[in-house]
Amino acid sequence: MSEVEPDFDVLEYVTIAKDARSGLVVALGGTEQAAALLQRAGFLDHPGPRGTYHRLPHGLPAAEQRRRATAASHALLSAGYSVHLDPALNALAVPDAGREAALRYVAELAQQGTRASTARRGLPS
Repeated sequence: MSEVEPDFDVLEYVTIAKDARSGLVVALGGTEQAAALLQRAGFLDHPGPRGTYHRLPHGLPAAEQRRRATAASHALLSAGYSVHLDPALNALAVPDAGREAALRYVAELAQQGTRASTARRGLPS
C-alpha cells in the first residue's frame, strides 16, 4: 500500500515586517482581496521592482505602525490568509513580560537570602 500525500488548501501567504533599510512597514504577498484588507488597515499600494507591495505611510509613530500592522494581520487571518507578523510589530504582545516576572522572582529570592540565617539548614518556611 503506497502512502498518498493529503491534499491541502494552500492559502496565500502574507508577510508584514519593518524594512531594515528604509524603516517602512511593508506587507508582501497575498491576493487582490488581501490588498483590500491591507488598504482598510491603512497600507498604501506601491509599485516595486517585483510587482506591487503594500506599505504604511512615512512618518507614522512606532505605536501607530504596530497598531495598524496588528490590525492588518488579524483581518488577513480572519479572511483565511497565512500571515507572518514581525513580533516587533505585534501591538498585542507584552514585551519582556517573562523577563519582568523573572526579575521579580530573583528579587524575592535575594530578599529571602538576606533574611536567612547561616546556622539554619534546609528550605525556608
